[in-house]
Amino acid sequence: MTTRPKRTLLSAPSLALDLSWILSVAIRPHWRPQFPMVAELLVRREELSERIRTFWSDSDHEVCFTEMQVLAHHAGALDETSPAALWKALEDAIATVPTDIGLESESPEDRVIFLQRLERLKASPALFRSYMDLLREVWEPVDEVWQASLPLLKEAGWQLVAEIEGGRTLSDLMGESCEIFNAMLSDISQRIDSGYPLLVVPCLFFGKSLYLEFPGLTVVGSGFQRNDAAARARTESLARRLKTVADPTRLALLHYLAGTPSTVGDLAISFGLAQPTVSMHMKTLRESGLVRSERRDGRMRLSADPDAVETMLNELRGVVIQNTGPAGQALSTIS
Repeated sequence: MTTRPKRTLLSAPSLALDLSWILSVAIRPHWRPQFPMVAELLVRREELSERIRTFWSDSDHEVCFTEMQVLAHHAGALDETSPAALWKALEDAIATVPTDIGLESESPEDRVIFLQRLERLKASPALFRSYMDLLREVWEPVDEVWQASLPLLKEAGWQLVAEIEGGRTLSDLMGESCEIFNAMLSDISQRIDSGYPLLVVPCLFFGKSLYLEFPGLTVVGSGFQRNDAAARARTESLARRLKTVADPTRLALLHYLAGTPSTVGDLAISFGLAQPTVSMHMKTLRESGLVRSERRDGRMRLSADPDAVETMLNELRGVVIQNTGPAGQALSTIS
């Protein structure tokens, strides 16, 4: 009796893959209405969007940053969730990343482009530093909400694996959007059934689905903009800040600091509170990003951060009023 090999089904969130979607939307402005979370970041920073669109000028059509995903896989960091750890892994791996891999998930034309990009990054330390600086700048504004979403993304990934183990097909997971995947589906399924590893990636910012084929690993995944898990993830950071100002004393202190920068001692006198109590409230407000501090003449002065407060109000307005629209389409690489 022949024993069927056990399938190797893995699941993990991936900072690198969620980052890749932000980059993808940046080079496709017509996608913005479908992805309001990413659009808000890009609308506020058009100069950054233009830098993303023009960083590579090696194609006459819209091509993603798949070379970054290849580098992350080579670095063993596809499942990395810490920005600092991912940046270091990419920096450590650039010198040894191969530039002759198959990349079966890409068209022949795009495969050449991605591998040539890796060659250029390997050959030019200055270009690679600029590349890493761009990745850091793109990710920094969304890291807080993404980190808050990790428990929900992990849960969603486990559910996807359980569904696949229960009989859900990869075709059902991917839908009809990726022609390359559909053409290779039979071979992919046979490999996975024989024990070839499959990594299922739940993504917060992604479109409908993704497919990447690396040496020794098939990656598929799905975006979760359409379900309650994504809604909770997107609003968790906002909810924490709203909870901070829901306390009447903290809100009064924030209101006072908006017009009168003060020390903790000044606030204690003005409000008739003990200094430790004021310090506790200030710690909470500073951790929420709503209050900033500056040392002047040896004294630490606190003030409300109007930009942070405006951002919180805009996020609340977007959550309550904005229609998030459809989940969007897929790419051939990130399909």
